[in-house]
Amino acid sequence: MTILIVDDEERDRLWLRNLLTQSLPEAVSIEEVQDGQEAVDLAIKLKPQLVFLDIKMPKLSGIKAAELILQDNPEIGVIMLSNFSDEVYVRQLWKIVPPNGAFGYVLKNASDEQVVEAARAVLSGDCWVHPGIARVIQRTQNRSTNLTNAEYEALICIALGLTDHAIAKRLYLTEKAVQSRLKALYSKLGIPGRSESHETEYNQRCRAVFLSTKRGLINQSELDEWETKLVESKNGSVN
Repeated sequence: MTILIVDDEERDRLWLRNLLTQSLPEAVSIEEVQDGQEAVDLAIKLKPQLVFLDIKMPKLSGIKAAELILQDNPEIGVIMLSNFSDEVYVRQLWKIVPPNGAFGYVLKNASDEQVVEAARAVLSGDCWVHPGIARVIQRTQNRSTNLTNAEYEALICIALGLTDHAIAKRLYLTEKAVQSRLKALYSKLGIPGRSESHETEYNQRCRAVFLSTKRGLINQSELDEWETKLVESKNGSVN
C-alpha cells in the first residue's frame, strides 16, 4: 500500500506521516510532496491507494490536483485536509469525485482518531466527512438551498460588481434570463423579493454577496479565479 501526503507545511506532513505510520501498519510506503503539481506527477507514477491533499497550496490547489489525479486514476481514494469549512470547497469537491469514488474531507483541527478513521474509511471504499461541516453537506444536498451552476455563476458575477447588462454579455444570455437567475438566487438565500416586502434597508445584490460570503459560498481566491476567467474570455472575444 502507498499513501501520498501533499502539503506545503512541513509540520503538517510530519504529523501525518507519524500518525499514519503508527496507526496503519499495513501501509508499506508513505511518500510526501509540497505542492499540487508534484502531487499529480507522483500520483500518475506511483498510483497510490490514498492521497491526502491540503486545499491551499502553491502551483495547483488541492481541489485541482485531486481533479487531475482522479481523471487518470478514479479508483484512488482522496482526503482533503483543510483549515477551511467553506461551502465553496465542498461544492468543488462534489463536482470532481467520481459517482462511486471514495473521498474524505477532514478539518485540520480534527483529532488524531478522526484522521485515522477517515483514512480507514476511504481505504475501504467509503466516504468520511468531518462533523464540523455536516451542515454544509446538508445544504449542498438540499434543493431548496443548494445553488445550481447557473445561479452560482450569477452570484460570482454580482460579487465581481457586474451589471445585468454586463453579465448577459459575458454569459451570452438575455438580461431577462440574468434577472431570472438572480431571482432564484435571492430566494435560496432567503432574501425577500421587492414585491414581497416593504423592507428597503438592504440592497438585494449586496445582501446576496454578504450572505454568500458568510455562508462560505464564495471567498477571495474563488473570486480571483473567476475574474481571471472573465478577463481572458473578454480578451478572447476581442481578439
